[in-house]
Amino acid sequence: MKPSARNQLKGRITNILRGATTSHITIDVNSTLITSVMIGVD
Repeated sequence: MKPSARNQLKGRITNILRGATTSHITIDVNSTLITSVMIGVD
């Protein structure tokens, strides 16, 4: 399955790395690590 905004993946967040303008979130889904990059400014 190709990840998209509509997919819901059941997993566990293993790491969050916050930067000045982006955050990198790592999710463990059935022993597969997926990294998502979010863009935003607080």
